[in-house]
Amino acid sequence: MNSRDRVLRTLAHQASDIIPYQLDLTEEVHARLAAYFKDNAFLAKTGSHLAQRRNESFTRVTDNQFKDMFGVVWSREQKGDFGIIRDYILKDTEFGNYTFPVPDEKLIRDKCRQLQSENERFRMYIIGFSLFERAWTLRSMPELLIDFMMNKDFANELLDRIVEYNLAVVDIVSEYDIDCVFWGDDWGQQHGLIMGPQLWREFIKPRLKKMYDRVKEKRMFIAQHSCGDISSIFPDLVELGLDIYNTFQPEIYDIEEMKKLYGDQITFYGGISTQQLLPNGTPREVKSEMRRIMSILGKNGGYIVAPTHAMPDDVPTENILAFLDVVQNQEGI
Repeated sequence: MNSRDRVLRTLAHQASDIIPYQLDLTEEVHARLAAYFKDNAFLAKTGSHLAQRRNESFTRVTDNQFKDMFGVVWSREQKGDFGIIRDYILKDTEFGNYTFPVPDEKLIRDKCRQLQSENERFRMYIIGFSLFERAWTLRSMPELLIDFMMNKDFANELLDRIVEYNLAVVDIVSEYDIDCVFWGDDWGQQHGLIMGPQLWREFIKPRLKKMYDRVKEKRMFIAQHSCGDISSIFPDLVELGLDIYNTFQPEIYDIEEMKKLYGDQITFYGGISTQQLLPNGTPREVKSEMRRIMSILGKNGGYIVAPTHAMPDDVPTENILAFLDVVQNQEGI
């Protein structure tokens, strides 16, 4: 049984010989571990079950500034996944001279060919900043939330134009032998949704349905990332046909209750805390808590073990090694 087979079994909510897993690292931590192992290709040797490529592309503006494909300029003077937005493009409730992008077909096809070749792993094409996040990177989060209340026509058109782009990307990806489209879009806070469930259902859910339906039409699985507490909309995600939910923060969710409620419908992906356990625990504590979580979430499939986010630089090397020891040696779990 190869890595892809294990993921397919867990998505069917069936147990396999081991629980599938993924080691996810930020660039800084990847460099640190490459130096530790004296091997720049160490990640491919960890046994991680997922192969992933991201849709985002950037062009350099200055040494520390990069422009994404929607024209948003990010400053990367500090450490982080993307950086900080320098300025918001849509300052008013009109689009003016702004032109929405079309997918970079050559770049997407190059990434899909690379991904397709990794046929022993479960292949996921990631479309990050896929809806709410993409809208607020153009408009700013405070203004977008005001638009949800005061400028609904503008907010609807903005989100619809983003969906058009996303669907065009899915159509290209679907031409390749790829297993899953992974949507990235943070909706949650530590307690509840940023915009609340009512506005999420008004603005986000109908567009998710279009995006999810297109993926299903193309016979691929759907994964959805959102940090934070989105428990109030889990029934909606089940209704929409979500297959995989990431990131599943254990500080937020009662993992036993969530497994009981949704474990036969949704596969949880994540669950190993980058907020508390991995940066602050001892290696012994990391191993113990990981085994506990895996024994709950991994029962009868429906779980992919992973950190709740790409491991940041505050996670000690010894805790990353503890993570690998547990996922690579699962006897007794």
